[in-house]
Amino acid sequence: MHGYVPNSFGLSYTVPLLRDKNSCKCLKVDDFRGISITCVISKVLEHCVLDRFNTFLATSDNHFGFKKTTEYSHAIYIARSVITNYVQAGSSTVNVGALDISKAFDKVDHLGLFVKLMKRRVPNVLLDTLENCFSKCYTCVRWCSVWSSFFGINCGVRQGGVLSPHVFGVYIDDVLKTVHLHRNGCYKR
Repeated sequence: MHGYVPNSFGLSYTVPLLRDKNSCKCLKVDDFRGISITCVISKVLEHCVLDRFNTFLATSDNHFGFKKTTEYSHAIYIARSVITNYVQAGSSTVNVGALDISKAFDKVDHLGLFVKLMKRRVPNVLLDTLENCFSKCYTCVRWCSVWSSFFGINCGVRQGGVLSPHVFGVYIDDVLKTVHLHRNGCYKR
């Protein structure tokens, strides 16, 4: 109602996890991925927000990532089916484009996200709440029993956040809309 969340909702601590546990080489920062641990009550709030405002966070049916109802296997199946269909129809070439967004969660520009949400006519109370929450994002790193100082998170969405996959989907949904608008891709003739 007030677009405000407690400061503790923005706090987390990040635990670095080794990507390949069988690796015997000298380790680098890129060999780890961070998982943010947040307070449980903030996740409950995110579930409530999602339940109330999920229609504003809907994305294209051609967006397969980070959705409960689809998996990457669906995208692979559709891609294979389309390619097979074109080859069987006599096409000698089928070009496929793919985007690697493996680190994109960490790169989401908060102001850009808010602009995209405003274009969707998201209610002000949700915008205010998200802006307030994002402005309070601080984390520290826990390595074994050692803790770093807290530092601000100025971009990205929280790994493990309930709303994160949904707001990330909104952030990149324009890519799919642009492809569709310019009639790029495979279409029946």
